[in-house]
Amino acid sequence: MSETIGKRIIRLSEVGSTNTYLKDNSELLKEHGLVVIAEMQTSGRGRAGRKFVSLPDKNVTFSVVLHPGLALGEVQVFALLAGIVVARVLEKYINGVRLKWPNDVLVNGKKICGILLETITIPQQNFPVLILGIGLNTKGFLKEYPQELQKIVTTLEAEIYQNSNVINGTEDQPALENETVFQLLLSELECCFAEFSNNTTANREAGYLINARSALLNEWLKRSQAKGRKVRSLNNIEEQTKGSGTVGTIVGLTKEGYLQIRTETGEIMTHVSGDILEIREEE
Repeated sequence: MSETIGKRIIRLSEVGSTNTYLKDNSELLKEHGLVVIAEMQTSGRGRAGRKFVSLPDKNVTFSVVLHPGLALGEVQVFALLAGIVVARVLEKYINGVRLKWPNDVLVNGKKICGILLETITIPQQNFPVLILGIGLNTKGFLKEYPQELQKIVTTLEAEIYQNSNVINGTEDQPALENETVFQLLLSELECCFAEFSNNTTANREAGYLINARSALLNEWLKRSQAKGRKVRSLNNIEEQTKGSGTVGTIVGLTKEGYLQIRTETGEIMTHVSGDILEIREEE
């Protein structure tokens, strides 16, 4: 078990949302590294108010309280850090993992994990407290999900099955335990958070964050394969409804973790919020 993150774990059989549970019990937000995990979420939430569908005993759904000691404008990078954490753990089991800005984890083009980062201000803290929610589809197969999700989501079990020789009947299905995956995620999160925080502290006197942030952003870019992708930037509900927005090519990330996009007119714009739709060549 990690030394700080996960030192205290609250385990629930069922809850609406682990992020909401923490917000409703604000005294828990004082404790950095506290984790709330639920066997079943009945009202799981994703970014922009979307719903996260949870199946009984077939997801790893939990939230972590983090005290990074950073200003509000600097915390976006933790959504990217969480994606890296999940990708590193998944790669112990499967291939084909890719990150999508700001907080999706894909396997062979299908969503396997959602991440929800929320900031909370409490009187005892000079800097925002983060609630980092992770919902990972571990067990089950697509037929168990609602019809409308079957073409866009996947599970770790399904991908293990597809990537192993099980399909040919040459070996047994690899063991997959939710608790093992959960502990691996906590351990990796502890390592990433410690490395980032140590380097952040070391560089604060110089007035900027260098080593850890640069390494994090570069790793995210590599895992996302984002550079050079043609995308449509949707910044508001109207653009999302009409499918309009700005078309351009991803060229990198700002130091805060926001996408930089070169538009068709050659201008470099920063995508801070809203959806990013990838445009295929045939489009």
